[in-house]
Amino acid sequence: MAMNAVQLHEEKHPNGSATARYGSLVGIDAQKADLTEYLLRVFDPERLARWAKKHHPKGLPLTKRIEDRSPLVILAGEVGCGKTALATSVGSVIAEALDKRVIAVETPSDIRGGGLVGQLSERVTAAFNEARVKVGKDRGILIIDEGDDLGTSRAQMQAHHEDRAGLNVLIKEIDRLARERAPIAVVLVTNRLQALDPALVRRAHVIRFERPDADARRAVFERLLQGVEHDESDIVALVRASERNPPFTYSDLVERGAEGALIAALREDRPLSPETLQEILSKIHPTPLIDDKSP
Repeated sequence: MAMNAVQLHEEKHPNGSATARYGSLVGIDAQKADLTEYLLRVFDPERLARWAKKHHPKGLPLTKRIEDRSPLVILAGEVGCGKTALATSVGSVIAEALDKRVIAVETPSDIRGGGLVGQLSERVTAAFNEARVKVGKDRGILIIDEGDDLGTSRAQMQAHHEDRAGLNVLIKEIDRLARERAPIAVVLVTNRLQALDPALVRRAHVIRFERPDADARRAVFERLLQGVEHDESDIVALVRASERNPPFTYSDLVERGAEGALIAALREDRPLSPETLQEILSKIHPTPLIDDKSP
C-alpha cells in the first residue's frame, strides 16, 4: 500500500443497525430534519426543480442560489450531543427516502499521517479519491470527524505550512465536488466551530447542536424508561433532578446516567427504576463545557 493511501471506514445504507441508531437519537429532531433535507437536495437536485415548476411556473431566481450551494455540511456543537451518531446513521434515512443505495465513508483518526512534508495534502486528496471509488454510481457521504483537525483557521498562529496546505486542498476538493455535481456530500463534525477557517465555514451549511434543555431531557427520559414501570411524576422528577449548570450532555444522560443505573440494578439484582436513575444522576457531574464562543 502506498505511504499516503487512506483507509476509509465504509458502511452501506440502508441497514438495520444505522436505522436503529438514528431512531435512538432523541431531542435533536430539528437537527435531524435539517441534515436530511440538505442531503436530499445534494443527492436529488431535481427535487428543487420539480418543486419550483409546481409552485413557481414563471420561474424563481432564488433557486439558483440553492442549486449552487456547496455539498458541505458542518455539524457543530458540544461533545456528547449526537453529532457523530447522526452523521454515521443518517445515510439509511436518505437511502430509504430516495430508494437508492448510499455509501457512507469516514476518514480515519490518522488522516494527518506522520507529519512528513506534503503528506497531509496528499492524504486529503487520497481520501476524496478513495471516496469516489467506493461510492461509484451510488450516493455517498464522506464523514470527517473531529474536523477542526483538518480545517483549522489559517489565521491562527499555530497553523503551520502543512496545516495551511492541507486546508487548501480540503477546500479545493469540496469545490471540485460542487463543480462536478458529484453525488457525494461532505459532513464535517466539530466541537470547535470557531477554530475552523472562515473560507470553509462560508461554504458550509452549519447545523448547531446544544446540550438538552428541559423538553429534550423529557424526551430522553421517556425513551430511556420504555419497559420500566413509571408515571408522569417520575419523568417530572428526573427532568428537575437533571437541571445542572453546565447542563448534562446527551451522552451524560444515556451512557453515564441510564447505563450506570442499569448496571447498578443488575449488580443488586433488582428491577431498573426511575429512582435508581435519579440516584445515579445525583452522583455524576456534567461533562465540562468546551470554550467555543463562536457566534
